[in-house]
Amino acid sequence: MTIPLFTAADIRIPTPLIANKVRRYEFYIVLKYEFNITPILFPFILQYNVHEGSGKMHNLNIALIGFGSVGQEFSRILIECEKEWAEHYGCSCKVVAIITRSKGSLLNKAGVDLKRTLREIKDNERFSPDNPDQSTLSTAEIIAHKDVDLVIEITTLNIENGQPAADHIAGALKNGKHVITANKGPIAFHYRELKQLAEKENRYFYFEGTVMDGAPVFNLLRETLPGCRVTGFSGILTGTTNFILCEMAAGNSFEAALQTAQKMGWAEADPSLDLDGWDSAAKTAALLNVLMDAAITPHHVERTGISKISIEMIEAASAEGKVIKLLCEGFISGGTPHGKVAPVAIAQTHPLAHISGTSSTLTIETDFTGRLTIEIEEPKIRQTAYALVSDLLTIAKNLDQ
Repeated sequence: MTIPLFTAADIRIPTPLIANKVRRYEFYIVLKYEFNITPILFPFILQYNVHEGSGKMHNLNIALIGFGSVGQEFSRILIECEKEWAEHYGCSCKVVAIITRSKGSLLNKAGVDLKRTLREIKDNERFSPDNPDQSTLSTAEIIAHKDVDLVIEITTLNIENGQPAADHIAGALKNGKHVITANKGPIAFHYRELKQLAEKENRYFYFEGTVMDGAPVFNLLRETLPGCRVTGFSGILTGTTNFILCEMAAGNSFEAALQTAQKMGWAEADPSLDLDGWDSAAKTAALLNVLMDAAITPHHVERTGISKISIEMIEAASAEGKVIKLLCEGFISGGTPHGKVAPVAIAQTHPLAHISGTSSTLTIETDFTGRLTIEIEEPKIRQTAYALVSDLLTIAKNLDQ
């Protein structure tokens, strides 16, 4: 048997993994075949040089639009890692503004006191009235503020039209700001015009956190697969619905599974976006728009949720050696990209059958590389916040070139 040879000439690792200029890692690569062959584990040793950049320090003043759990976790990571980022990426980052609908707003060109801000949210669920950084400026005024270099849009999804997040992003780009978002709405509804606007204004616009938390979906295609054309994809993209279906497969009722998901914080008090398939449809539309150059919205995605899945249906599938999963699919039909979200009974031997709990997975098919599968296991809020970090450090790297 011939053992395949893998080489890597230029590998970049997120800063938290880097302490010295040269690192040596032992790791394994799992080769998966589309035949009945047991996957083979090959040990590899990787040695790489850390990229030090040009030595120029880039100061990035950040405005956060929204300060929910993702924004708060991003702030914790920034507090932990800002010195490392400055040393290894030449990127000095500080949050100079935070804008929210219900917690108040803050502005300080020298940098908002994030430790104090996080304490106030923990103690009072809003910014303290005596916080010296309190601001009465509007969202539009802060987006246009001369002391802001980069806007991170992390408000909640509006499944009707992706607003006002899309307008926040457009306003930031028009005012010369780079933009990062984890809000899937603007990508699902307005990607093409926002992409064109970013190109016109010569600004960076990244959105890794919109699908599969911190897993590298868009970065994978953009950074490592130049020249590849995506011809289709399929996957499990909503952790809440996957958890509920797994709980039902274990014998729990739909109601009990939903209650557990809400108790754990995975499902909202109003879980209809997840249960009716809208969250999955938004992610499917985002993938179609970015990876397959579609110009669709979630309303164009054929959609069936899991609300009508019963224990009897779960048991009937099990009796046939199958499990029910909510699948998201993108494909070409009649020369046009289409999307579909629906519960599907798949064989228990199928790779997707073993995606458990709140885990998610995506298989992308391209013209040159065939099928590539990405999986993230039981992601927490830190993984979603890391997607913002990944985009931030990518911008810092690009500014260095």
